[in-house]
Amino acid sequence: MKKSRRMQILVDLAQRKEDLAAKQLARDKAKVQHDLQKLNELKDYAGQYESERNLLGLSAYLTTNYQHFVDRVQQAIVQQEAAVGRAEQQADMSMRRWLQTRTKTKSMDWLKEKSHKAELAVEAKQEQRQSDEFAMRRFLDSM
Repeated sequence: MKKSRRMQILVDLAQRKEDLAAKQLARDKAKVQHDLQKLNELKDYAGQYESERNLLGLSAYLTTNYQHFVDRVQQAIVQQEAAVGRAEQQADMSMRRWLQTRTKTKSMDWLKEKSHKAELAVEAKQEQRQSDEFAMRRFLDSM
C-alpha cells in the first residue's frame, strides 16, 4: 500500500474526530443560546412583577410576600447567569478542541498530499527511465 493511501486512512480518522468535535461545538453553542433565552425571560418576568408591584399599591403583608417572590425570581436569575457562564465556558472548550482537531486534519492532509506528489515524481522518473531505455534499444536495434 502506498504511503499516501495509508495517510488517507489517517486523514479520514482525523476528519471523523473533527466532525465529532464540530457537532459537540454546535450542541454547546445551542445550549448557550437556550440558557441566554431563559435568562432573558427571567429578567423580563422580574421586570414585569417589579413594575406591577409599584402600580398595585399593596398592603404591607402582601408587599412582603410579593417582595419574597421577587427575591426568589432574582435568585433564579443569578443561578441562570451562572448556568450561562458555565455553558459559555463549555462552548469555549469545545471551540478549542474543534480548532485543534481541525489543525490536525489539515496537517495530515498536507502530509498526505506531499507523499502523493513524491510518489508521482518517482513514477514520472520511472516512466522517463523506461522511455529512455526503450528509445535507446530502438536506436541500437536500428543500427
